[in-house]
Amino acid sequence: MGLEESPRDREEIEWPETSPHGELPLRRRATRQPKRQEPRLSRRARELLTLIGINAALSLVISLAVVIVWDAVVRAPTATPTPLAQATVTPAGTTVPPTATFTPGPGEPVTYRVQPGDTLLSIAAQFGVTVTDIMIANDLEDPNFIQVGQELIVPVGGLPELTPTATPVASPTAEPASSTVEPPSPQPTGTPGPTDTPQPPTPTPLPVTPPATEPEVAIRDVLGAGVLADEAVLIFNGGQAVRMEDWTLTDAQDNTYTFPNLFLGTGGSVRVHTGAGSNSATDLYWGLDAPVWGEPDDVATLRDESSLVIDTFELP
Repeated sequence: MGLEESPRDREEIEWPETSPHGELPLRRRATRQPKRQEPRLSRRARELLTLIGINAALSLVISLAVVIVWDAVVRAPTATPTPLAQATVTPAGTTVPPTATFTPGPGEPVTYRVQPGDTLLSIAAQFGVTVTDIMIANDLEDPNFIQVGQELIVPVGGLPELTPTATPVASPTAEPASSTVEPPSPQPTGTPGPTDTPQPPTPTPLPVTPPATEPEVAIRDVLGAGVLADEAVLIFNGGQAVRMEDWTLTDAQDNTYTFPNLFLGTGGSVRVHTGAGSNSATDLYWGLDAPVWGEPDDVATLRDESSLVIDTFELP
């Protein structure tokens, strides 16, 4: 006969071999299964997990604080600093030099004192006039020679037009006829009286001719004829200043040069070069690639804007 399994301890019974006589087994061995235990963390692992959690919480709080502060700074209005007025203290007895800033009225010439670093070109650009106008107004011959402290007349609005002033001529005034009739003088009779002394004739005033105000522009010479690099026509003005805009210079073959907006002052001269270059108050450039004054017996003709011949020059 066998033994039944106990439900309480669920023993595993090992049945030994029976005795030869069919008796009960001499011994019984039962094996008990060990209980399954859940895994447990060590104390060190629990402390490490606690520190990681605390660090994560601190990191989250710091990140949120940084985001909040940054958002407040970005959205805050930026204050614009207002510059404070600075007072300039001038010591007593110190003379402050006047600044070279002018606000002239339209068409009114101004007097400008040359400052260090000034040139005629910079002064002309400052007042909106040409270098030629300044040279004519101040009777300058070299546009590159001015001195610091020199006073220049700047013709703002252009040079004034020169109008000839005629000197009035005294005209004889007719005396009104008298309404009283003088009786005839009695004729001398008998011995003639002494002879009357003759009176000198009264001089008749002559009309006064006003001074000439017309420009006297002439062709003085043709330099370097036949050599492009040296060829130039020298023009001189011995009269009043004249604007030569749209004047022409031609040769016998009808090669024509048209003058730009140029003022030629009294006693001033200008050279018209055949080759190319940059125009200035004293030198103009035709811009040709071959000479034009190389032909023998060539004639240079200068005409004004109305095609009136001003002067001619015959080349040898």
